[in-house]
Amino acid sequence: MKLKHLFTVNIFFAAFFGVSCAFFAGWLIRLYGLAPDVGSLWTTRLVGGSILGFASLMWFGSRSDSQKVRRAIALALFIQDVVGFVASLLAQLSGGMNALGWSNPILYGILAIAYAYFLFINPERS
Repeated sequence: MKLKHLFTVNIFFAAFFGVSCAFFAGWLIRLYGLAPDVGSLWTTRLVGGSILGFASLMWFGSRSDSQKVRRAIALALFIQDVVGFVASLLAQLSGGMNALGWSNPILYGILAIAYAYFLFINPERS
């Protein structure tokens, strides 16, 4: 697998979660067993916009011929996935979400490891 392929796979997750957060925030919050309020709806919609912004980076990264550009995008996504993993794990361990909440740290963790592979272990495949 090449970094371009990881970007392409990640676009699908980002598009799904970005659209869900941005446009169906209340439904998504309830799906995790949480009660939506003004603050959680606002935050979820902001997160959705950010995820959609990251999806656009993935789109351009998957089509770029520049290794420097792809690595810069991969670093941004790695940082986002590490933060997402830690935040999601802490939220899940707090006991506030149902079992579906485990999908977040699992997905963020897998993506963080994948981006770490291309950045630090096998950078020539970037």
